[in-house]
Amino acid sequence: MSAFSLRHWRRFTPAHLTVFSACVVVVSMPVSPFLLSVGMWGLVFSALWHRVQEVRSSGGPSAGAALVWRSLANSFRAFLAHWPLALLGLLLLIPFVSGLWSEDLVSWLSRVRVRVPFVVLPWAFANLPALNARQYDGVLYALVWTMVLLGIGVCVNYALHQEQILEAMEHGKPIPVPRHHIRFSLMVATAILAGSWLWVRGFVLRYAWERPLLVGAMLFLVGFLHFLSVRSGLAVLYAGALFGLVQWVWRSRQWKVALGSVAAAGALLWFSFKIFPSMQEKWDYTVHDWQQYHRRDGADYSDSERWVSLQVGWMLWQAHPWLGVGTGDLSSEMKRVVEAHFPEHVKTFKLPHNQFLYLMASTGLVGLLLSLLAWSGLLLSCQQRCWLFGIFQVMLLTSCMVEYTLETSAGVAWGLFYSLWFWSEAQANGGH
Repeated sequence: MSAFSLRHWRRFTPAHLTVFSACVVVVSMPVSPFLLSVGMWGLVFSALWHRVQEVRSSGGPSAGAALVWRSLANSFRAFLAHWPLALLGLLLLIPFVSGLWSEDLVSWLSRVRVRVPFVVLPWAFANLPALNARQYDGVLYALVWTMVLLGIGVCVNYALHQEQILEAMEHGKPIPVPRHHIRFSLMVATAILAGSWLWVRGFVLRYAWERPLLVGAMLFLVGFLHFLSVRSGLAVLYAGALFGLVQWVWRSRQWKVALGSVAAAGALLWFSFKIFPSMQEKWDYTVHDWQQYHRRDGADYSDSERWVSLQVGWMLWQAHPWLGVGTGDLSSEMKRVVEAHFPEHVKTFKLPHNQFLYLMASTGLVGLLLSLLAWSGLLLSCQQRCWLFGIFQVMLLTSCMVEYTLETSAGVAWGLFYSLWFWSEAQANGGH
């Protein structure tokens, strides 16, 4: 290895690894679970590396098991000192303890595994080195252009197979995207939020002409999300936009601008129905599905299955109000009740399509209240001028109202990583 390479490597710090790993996370989240895991473990390694350097610089052990032990001890002290992050560990503890009244331990272990990041990632963020605003924003810049490139690929594929895709949409199928269409749409909505933030901040990577390119990217992503016609993604986008608009109007008192923005949003929806056949197909399917549900003839219709899942989840919670049926037994109990009351849906039954009802059915009122307590730390510690974090929390809440977002690995990655990234940015830079 040359002397130049050694000097270059020595300049590589835990902060550099943090930014690189975060970029791997945002780039891989829509396309590769394996690389997503690599990026998250990169954050963990960066946090531990930072603590090791800290111990060495303070005159502690320079190598060996003593160095690792001291670094780990310091890292857990820092984790507990960051109480909003430590509280998130309850989201792993709750389903773990519910194993005491779960009979299906295989399903219970699978559910617990999904929740492990609620301890690992908060621990990592409590121990990461300090980053500046440009480093935080650079990761969001990578997110914007990743979703633009993936969006272009989706549009090209649609153009090549338009007839087949529209025919499939008549039967409730989505436009093909990498991985899951709902999670993908949530990431597009997050990229729109990130792009808005970067525009307000005046961020450029290097050149002034990147600013108009960023505007073009934003317009493309907004149009692309309407083209995808995924209702969860659209709901998340509009909920976040409305919350951001209310915040801005409350401070500025620009009521005319607010009315104009609402009118523009309505016009955007109207034009989307006129321009994108996918929007009309999705609307027609939704109306038909709703009619089938009311006729009790909604078997194999996705929306009917969602409504049935909510009814069954509510019934299970009423039967087990305090501790629920147990995280491991939720699926088998859902199937049992569906067989008894909605037999036409038994082959395609779903778990409760609402995060809060899911918690109530699986871990009862106790589990729901502890889960809300777990998340309250982030909210209570980021109240002033946390524009980016606040809007994302509204987006996450909206998603949780129509999905069990935090019960899938992709949903946990999206909701947890961006919550922590935006929260950390607000803490580091005063929430501006």
